[in-house]
Amino acid sequence: MITESRDAWRAEGKVWGDYFVRDVRRKVEDHTLRALLWSGPGDEAVALAGWELAGTLGRRGWLYLAEGYQRRAILETFLRRLDAHGESALPFLSWSDDVPGLPEEDRAAVFMARGFSPVVRADMRLPKGVHPPRPPSDPARPVRPLTLEDEPRIADLLYRVYAGEPERILFATTLDEREDARRATHGLLHGDVGRWLPEASFGIEEGGRLIAHTLANELEGGLITEVGVDPEYRRQGLARRLLPHTIDALRSSGFEVPRLVVTMWNPPAVSLYRHLGFDFVPGGDGRVWLNLGIFGIQPPSA
Repeated sequence: MITESRDAWRAEGKVWGDYFVRDVRRKVEDHTLRALLWSGPGDEAVALAGWELAGTLGRRGWLYLAEGYQRRAILETFLRRLDAHGESALPFLSWSDDVPGLPEEDRAAVFMARGFSPVVRADMRLPKGVHPPRPPSDPARPVRPLTLEDEPRIADLLYRVYAGEPERILFATTLDEREDARRATHGLLHGDVGRWLPEASFGIEEGGRLIAHTLANELEGGLITEVGVDPEYRRQGLARRLLPHTIDALRSSGFEVPRLVVTMWNPPAVSLYRHLGFDFVPGGDGRVWLNLGIFGIQPPSA
């Protein structure tokens, strides 16, 4: 059913199906993937759910309904069965909105009734030959490469960037925001998101601490995994200064078309990336349903 779901996403114009299949296989090999198959009376496959544990905090899952069973009532029933599964003491923190064949309004009705809020994330890429403008340098705040010795500083900035923000749920494993930032940073720098590229990761300091950074990893090409600016220093052009350095370094390392993923809840980031020349990857968007109530976070539109 994994390859069937990939083919169904391809039919809907989504481009990330192949990556999904590779990711699932990797998690199976690492023994980090749990899954539950719903079989019908004739032993036919009805639905498949997979999830990974976010520490002891909860589960992050994805769903697939087999052809002929792509109905709202089937999805509702399957979710109730998942709640009754052996790990039901752990709530679902998020669901990837990957239920091809089921109308969008039905998916939205089911997840919203269960208290989940949608966030759309989209792939963007910088085409070959497009060179973003390079702002003037600032001798008082020079751009410098990051190294593994900067891991504590990166974690501290990551905490300040995501504290109280809905996107935090995408990597949360505890209710302790600082600990989550530490774990997320360690994963980025030590292989959880592909090979970290220190040569394409840069930071700006003030007062002995990082106030802005970019991180890059090798994952399906050159991926800019983090563009973070301390909330106290936003709208000062720091990300605009850092990104050309990262883009040039990625291209020098052979990654001609740098990519990043943007959360559509963040219009200033979208505007910045468009200004620098990034465009949206056709079919590269996807919605995730977040259980914000667990963290006491209100949706941005609320």
